[in-house]
Formats: sequence, C-alpha cells, structure tokens
Amino acid sequence: MSDQQLEAGDYRRGPGGRPTREEAERRHQILLKTVFRLFSEKGWDGTSIDEIARQSGVAKTFIYARYPDKTALLVGAIERLMAEALGTLQLSEPLADDIEEGLVAFGKKLLNMALQPEALAFRRQFFAEVDRFPELARAFLERNPLLDRMAEILTNYANRGDIVLSDARTTAEHFAVLVVGIPRAIATLVGREPPAQEDRRLRAAVRLFLNGCRPRT
Repeated sequence: MSDQQLEAGDYRRGPGGRPTREEAERRHQILLKTVFRLFSEKGWDGTSIDEIARQSGVAKTFIYARYPDKTALLVGAIERLMAEALGTLQLSEPLADDIEEGLVAFGKKLLNMALQPEALAFRRQFFAEVDRFPELARAFLERNPLLDRMAEILTNYANRGDIVLSDARTTAEHFAVLVVGIPRAIATLVGREPPAQEDRRLRAAVRLFLNGCRPRT
C-alpha cells in the first residue's frame, strides 16, 4: 500500500485538502499508540517504520515530518505514555486527612497503571533491549515525572507534619519500590494477584513505608 493510499483514508481535511490541526494531532496520537503497541508485541527489530505506518494508517512522510528515525519515534511514544500516566495520577480530590488511607488510594492508582497487560509487555521488551537506548533509560531515571508527582504528594503530607522528609525524590523512589515492586514481579511471572491479596500487600507496604517516615517522639 502506498503512502498516497494511506493518506486517502477517512480523515477530516481543511481548505486545500490538508488535514486540519485537530485531525493532524489525532493522527499523531494514533501513531504513537501504534508504536507503543507494536514495540510491546514485537520488540525493536520486529517493528519497522513500514509496519508502523501501515497499522496506524498514516504516510511515512507524516512520520518523518515529526521524527527523524525509529529511535526518536519510540521516545515520542514513551513520552506520551508518561504524560498519560501522569494525568491518571493527578488527584481530582484533596488528599485524605489520614495519611495511610491517602497513600493506599494513591498506591492503588500506581498499581492499576503499572500492572496493565500492555505496560507489563512494554516493560519486558524495553528491559530486553535497554542496551540500545542507554541515554533514554538514563533520562527517564533522572527526569521521571511520575516520581516527581509522588514526591509532591509526600511533600504535602510532610508539610502537614505527618511524615519527615530529607529528600522527597529519593523517598518517592522508595515508596514506588515498596508499593509496585513485588506486585509487578508477580504479575510479570504468573499474572496479577486476586484483588484481596493485592490490597493486603499494598496496605502492608504503606504501613512499612510510614514506619520509616513518621516523626519520632
């Protein structure tokens, strides 16, 4: 199928036959979703620009106008994933007055995001091929917006006097490992645990975390 055929789909166009700005953005989001899915399913070598273009329904010229190569395209897909995850973690309601219940509620959001089948599949592929992207891996370790959001929540509780923080970002990393680490390992190996067991594990992790962070009398 040619680029011209791919561009001739059921797309909204503006004056002169060009896609509207809204349509171009819609296509862009479909493109990034397709990249993420194909990489998760097939890995780096099994994912070609031709296949990405075919399955997302856009022309290769559309792709190369935005990304110089496949690596940049994958980076764009990951950044989109992180932005969506950050939106999921935004609290629509004020923090619970009880810190344990507040962190449990936040932990449930983390787990529901991290234990999605597509997130686990992507993680398997990314870790298998991380040597191809050392700079990308380092950048996300250093500038992870999800950890920034966790640090913000923990700082809010610290300002109330519920916990003591010396380094909010490092403490957020510890919280993430305690809450997500074991459940994600289990889900990767044998599937997600039953909800009751997952909840017990989460509450135990939050209590352990708080035992290390509460003010000492």
